[in-house]
Amino acid sequence: MDESRDTSDDTKRTASSTFLRVGTTAAAACLIAGSIAGLGAMGALASPSSSYAEVSASGDTSSPDPKAAAPEYTDADRAAFAASPYAEDALNLAAIWGTDTEWAEGKAGSKIQAGIPLPFAAGEAMSFAYTPDQKRLALQLTTVDMSGIVRVAAVWGSADLYSAKADMGALLLAHQPLPAMPAAFSDDDKVRAFGFSGYTDDDAVKLAGLWQTDTYSAILRAGAELLAGHELPL
Repeated sequence: MDESRDTSDDTKRTASSTFLRVGTTAAAACLIAGSIAGLGAMGALASPSSSYAEVSASGDTSSPDPKAAAPEYTDADRAAFAASPYAEDALNLAAIWGTDTEWAEGKAGSKIQAGIPLPFAAGEAMSFAYTPDQKRLALQLTTVDMSGIVRVAAVWGSADLYSAKADMGALLLAHQPLPAMPAAFSDDDKVRAFGFSGYTDDDAVKLAGLWQTDTYSAILRAGAELLAGHELPL
């Protein structure tokens, strides 16, 4: 038996085992180090900045409510408005400012007491250049209901309800009342009232079947009902 060869083989196996142990240990060390580094990175990502943490802890992440900072007007403000030359212009100011009339009265009174000018001089409300949206808002702020708007638009022969609302608002801003309704409506008025109320040809067909008549006659009957302020059976 060649002892020198056996010794050489044992030496190689020992060296190989040592290398494997060292390699394994090094790999494990790297793995552990990497895990620690990874956990550190995850911790950094998971830890919010102090300012965000404070906000989150308080639960206050919402934007400020603009209404919360809105001024509250007093009876004295409204009294100052009522005693001013603008007393009849609450609707005009509300349309310009985009508020209701009560708020406009308080805001105007507050400005009058502070010597701050209003959007127009006293007595010039009717000559102010209102936008179509302001005119429609003026109509919305009144007590005119939808059936009343439809009646006026139908009698006027308006092209559509949207433009008719602006025309009605313009009248109100000029301190003029909406026109009185005629004693009788024409067939054209009835047809327009049907369309302005949002009804379609399909609805006309349904009504014709319900009333046992042709579609045009159904539209006229429906328009008459709408102009009288009645609801349709649909």
